[in-house]
Amino acid sequence: MSTDATPVFLTVRGKYLASSLESCRVIHNDTAGSEAGIAAARALGDLSHKVYAPVVMPQSSAKNGEVLFLDWWQDPKGLMDFFANETVQMQGTKLFTSRDATVWMPARGAFTYNLPAAAHKTERFVGMIRGPIANPEKSLAIFKAADLKAQRTARARGLLSHELFIKLNPPGDSSPMELLGVDLWSDAKGMGEHYADPNEMKTLEGAFSGAPDATVWNQAPGNWSEW
Repeated sequence: MSTDATPVFLTVRGKYLASSLESCRVIHNDTAGSEAGIAAARALGDLSHKVYAPVVMPQSSAKNGEVLFLDWWQDPKGLMDFFANETVQMQGTKLFTSRDATVWMPARGAFTYNLPAAAHKTERFVGMIRGPIANPEKSLAIFKAADLKAQRTARARGLLSHELFIKLNPPGDSSPMELLGVDLWSDAKGMGEHYADPNEMKTLEGAFSGAPDATVWNQAPGNWSEW
């Protein structure tokens, strides 16, 4: 089936070139986050753009000096056309010393959910787990069983949404299949308790064919250009 008209999820994790996160914010807002940059991205189908900073904790590999962009694009073609632009590529060199930009498709048949936040819960945190998989159906079944079991406890701890994605490799790329899990939280303490709970994490055993990478992020401080 063609994926030309299917929304895709873009993750960009990178080490920023600037001396501080605030300096990175200024550069971002002057380049990709400028009015012209936003208009160019939207014209090619960029539906949303969010910025996150690392939460340094034992359960996360995210470190100070990194930043995370999460985008939804209307289709893969618009995204590829946007990043093929020389101006966009030059902007990237101003922001990052190194980066990993990966495109993901929503995992078909996955157990996912999106719940409203309580009015007083205004903070936002993202937990991600990414790793290689050998069999998508088996991995999604393991996640479903684990997530159904944990849903009530996770919600009480502040979980707002849970989504799963499969890596969309570009033409000619034969790298291993990967799965990405993305959780959105409204409570830092509850999130930390959940990820540190060995009983919750044990239920995911066998979902990945190799060691997964787990990261935790919070809404980046300051006035970042987002849409």
